[in-house]
Amino acid sequence: MGDLLKSIGGFILGLAIFIGVGIIAVFLIKGDIWLAAKVLPWLSIIMWFVFIFDVLFLLPLSFLKKRKGFSAIGFIISSYVYGLTLWFWGLLLTYVIWGGIAVFIGLFIAGVGVVPMAMIATAIDGQWAITGQLILLTVFTFGSRIFGLYLGDKADEIAYETQY
Repeated sequence: MGDLLKSIGGFILGLAIFIGVGIIAVFLIKGDIWLAAKVLPWLSIIMWFVFIFDVLFLLPLSFLKKRKGFSAIGFIISSYVYGLTLWFWGLLLTYVIWGGIAVFIGLFIAGVGVVPMAMIATAIDGQWAITGQLILLTVFTFGSRIFGLYLGDKADEIAYETQY
């Protein structure tokens, strides 16, 4: 009889923990959605200023030997601005088009699954312009990071050559 009560108690405890984790997940998703709705308009404006800064200032500086390191740091920082904008936008699009379950699934794909979910959701919904914008912003994110790392390697090579 005691073993039966222990197993029933263990089952009830496990069920309570499962429900508690689910409730916490719902609150976290709702909080992320609220934060994304508040931050995304400002982040979009900042992203465009960063893009203009990259094209008009960092890109020309990247051709100068002594300024490659500065450009590398700038492009890597820019990639994080693009990536954050992309993630919040993907989160909101996934939530609006497919709902909280899709966001929950997307967040379990290493936390960045909301972006591919948003791409799929907008493509299935026929919003091709938004799908293209998401893809372009993904290219900006990874392109600026890869270019920044490349410039950093070149700056290190130049520093090594001038040192020895």
